[in-house]
Amino acid sequence: MSTHTAQSLGQRTRSCATGLVCHRCENSYPLEQSIFACPDCGKGLDVVYDYELAARHFSEVPSAERPHNIWHFEELLPIVDASAQARVGQHSGYTPLIRADRLGAELGLSNLFLKDDSSNRPSLSYKDRVVSMSVARLLERGETEIGCVSTGNVGTAVASLAAKAGVDAYVFYPNALENTKARACMALGAKVCQVEGNYDEANRRCREVAETTGMDFANITLRPFYAEGAKTAAFEIVEQLDWQSPDHIITAAAGGTLSSRLHKGLVELQLLGLSETDATRIHIAQPSGCNPIATAIVAEEAEIHAVTPETAAHSLAIGNPGDGYLVIDAVRKRGGTGGFASDPEIFAGIDLLAATEGLLTEPAGGTTIAVLEKLAAAGRFAPDDTVVAIITGNGLKTLDDHPPKPWPAKVDCELDAMLAALSELKRGGTLVDSAREQLHF
Repeated sequence: MSTHTAQSLGQRTRSCATGLVCHRCENSYPLEQSIFACPDCGKGLDVVYDYELAARHFSEVPSAERPHNIWHFEELLPIVDASAQARVGQHSGYTPLIRADRLGAELGLSNLFLKDDSSNRPSLSYKDRVVSMSVARLLERGETEIGCVSTGNVGTAVASLAAKAGVDAYVFYPNALENTKARACMALGAKVCQVEGNYDEANRRCREVAETTGMDFANITLRPFYAEGAKTAAFEIVEQLDWQSPDHIITAAAGGTLSSRLHKGLVELQLLGLSETDATRIHIAQPSGCNPIATAIVAEEAEIHAVTPETAAHSLAIGNPGDGYLVIDAVRKRGGTGGFASDPEIFAGIDLLAATEGLLTEPAGGTTIAVLEKLAAAGRFAPDDTVVAIITGNGLKTLDDHPPKPWPAKVDCELDAMLAALSELKRGGTLVDSAREQLHF
């Protein structure tokens, strides 16, 4: 019998979580308590662990005997009910770490890797990690309904994972959304509502909905558990590099969950004695039309100044990010920086990644690539540094948002016409050339 099967038949996981603590005032609460924000200061809560116990537990089960999904590092995850864990996230996580030779050559980086969360299961984005944790927590609590407020990928993750777990899903989108994602939610059986207002306005109202109805929201009332799923990306990256932590990690930032919890995950790996991670720097990428975190980092400010989003990167359009202050703290502690890219640069980043590595990402991933290119050009990386860029979402979801490209259409199906079309295509140059020109427009 596999380790995972044995766990699911038992009553408790190997989780070493001990409670919840406020990020700011350090008030403590029991892990079982249904609370997501500190009553005293209003800041979010974090899950804390017994790291000595986690280290002992981790040494007892070899990596080869652990499930290759988000539960691989269950000692450092907050779900204690094995039956809840067994019902969600079994195919989430453990996404490929791809050596990006061709993109690296374009950027002057000999050790560039892509953490491809656009292949995450079941909904093709990094959000499968965090939502799996929320749904598992919901199942621990014995609830049968889950809501979320989403700029895009959270909604499809909630719809997918809730369907598999057998719970009802309700997805609230703001006025600017990627329509394909909303249609996917409906196809997956979720109930979808689009509200007038941007993400930040919708988020405030969804908090009120949660308080009024008692319904749990994946990224609001379940947020302390939701956030813990993000750090599994850091765990996997380091293990996939044979426990050698990279010199740099760069990722897009919206609400700030992923970039701040990458830092937590790296710290925890070092606490367990699995890898030396202190030297790993974290850099964040945002669109120019919604860059409150990157602006604060570059200006060396401690607080976020909210902005009104104006960007085609809808999944990054959060003008008042709840975890922004945690990102600032994480990036500064790790000696990283922030950068931003215009919408044309973002779509050029999508094209450059596709033309060099055959990987189609959405605007969030294009933002990461565009800022990666800028940081490389500015000399932020040594040529032989190990750099990992996280691709957080799949471009097949957002093709309708990409600027159209001219192409020979309705060409006569005869030799001369097709040869003429081929000649025209060849005169257009390579896709790599086109993307690089756009990045430097």
